[in-house]
Amino acid sequence: MNNIDRLHAYFVFSLTLILFISGCSLFEQNDFIISKVISNNTKEQVFYDVYQTGLDNYIFEFKSANNSDTIKLFEYYLNDATYTAMRFTNMQTYDTLTISTNFPTNKLISMTKLGTIVILKHE
Repeated sequence: MNNIDRLHAYFVFSLTLILFISGCSLFEQNDFIISKVISNNTKEQVFYDVYQTGLDNYIFEFKSANNSDTIKLFEYYLNDATYTAMRFTNMQTYDTLTISTNFPTNKLISMTKLGTIVILKHE
C-alpha cells in the first residue's frame, strides 16, 4: 500500500467516524425549560416537563410520579409556536384525569401505575 492509498483510507475512516459521531443522539440533547404539576393527590402526581427541541419547536412530556417511581405517559409536540401560549385545564372524575388544551391535538390516552386514566384532548 503506497502513501496515497494510506492517506485515502485514513481520510475515509476519519470522515466515517465523524459522521457516525455527529449522528448520535447523545449530542442532540433538548433544552429543559420548565416542569409544572397538573394533578397532585396523596398517592401520585401528574405533571409535564417542557423541552425546547429547536427554534420554536417544543416537546411536552407528560409523566406520573408515585413515591420515587416516575413513568412517561405520553408526549405532545408543539411546532412553530411559543410554549407559553399553551394552556391546560384539567378535570378529575373518579379514576380519570382529563387534560384539555387550547391547541389542536389528537386524543392521547394513557394509564398511570395506580390505574388513573389520563386523557389529553383539544378543548
